[in-house]
Amino acid sequence: MSGAISTAALPAVRRPTNLWLDAWRRLRRNKLAIVGMVLIGLLVLMAVFAEQLAPYDPYQQWLALRKAPPSREHLLGMDEVGRDVLSRVIFGSRVSLQVGVLSVLGAIVAGTLIGALAGYFGGWFDQLVMRLMDIMLAFPSLLLALTIVTVLGPGLLNMLYAIAIISVPTYARLVRASVLSVKEEDYVLAARAVGCSPARILFADILPNCLTPIIVQGTLGIGTAVLDAAALGFLGLGAQPPTPEWGTMLGRAQQVFFSAPHIGIFPGLAILLSVLGFNLLGDGLRDALDPRLKD
Repeated sequence: MSGAISTAALPAVRRPTNLWLDAWRRLRRNKLAIVGMVLIGLLVLMAVFAEQLAPYDPYQQWLALRKAPPSREHLLGMDEVGRDVLSRVIFGSRVSLQVGVLSVLGAIVAGTLIGALAGYFGGWFDQLVMRLMDIMLAFPSLLLALTIVTVLGPGLLNMLYAIAIISVPTYARLVRASVLSVKEEDYVLAARAVGCSPARILFADILPNCLTPIIVQGTLGIGTAVLDAAALGFLGLGAQPPTPEWGTMLGRAQQVFFSAPHIGIFPGLAILLSVLGFNLLGDGLRDALDPRLKD
């Protein structure tokens, strides 16, 4: 009888896994998420290389070509004062991306700090902070943003502040819930038992394990911020003319929409595709980072 052991009888050895590598593999298999990544990639390229991609100066006017339809020289036509629509849409991607990313980053920083402190320390501080967040969430987000911009005054920077402020409660409540579920884990209790400071436990042990929901919500939040910025611009409270911003372009186009619909259609499509890209990627990240999913 041979002393050799059949390898077929041995259990299969599973390769070591990594959360982020597994998430990337799942994300690559999600076709809708890939479409979202492509749309966001195009938006980023437009914003970064706007000077090279735009065929004309977005502020240059040809008064004789006001409201001219799309042509070989001006692919998306001319706006109501004779500016190239394609160039303004390309430069508008820079404004929308800046507002979306910066407002969400500000909201994440503030919301994470507020939610982490409230969830970790609890007590009266937690109750006070969460009731304030509940009050903010009780108002429609766009109405609250309108109020803030009205108080601060119209403008691109004030619009960014307003969108960041109205987004803080979402991240605060999200991080608080994550901290409440993580702070009772064994490794946190062990760190507390050996005398680690609350700051070290919170920022080194707890928050790194709360990143997944923040990443997903942040990606979805950028799309929402782009849409909110367009809404404020449409109402004349965001970026002021002649700054090329999609919402502002839509707001001015409504006056001439029936005589020159191309002036409003193309900025509207840009908003639609940008928000769609972030939503598709956010949904894909939510599925890819779900620890309950296995390959």
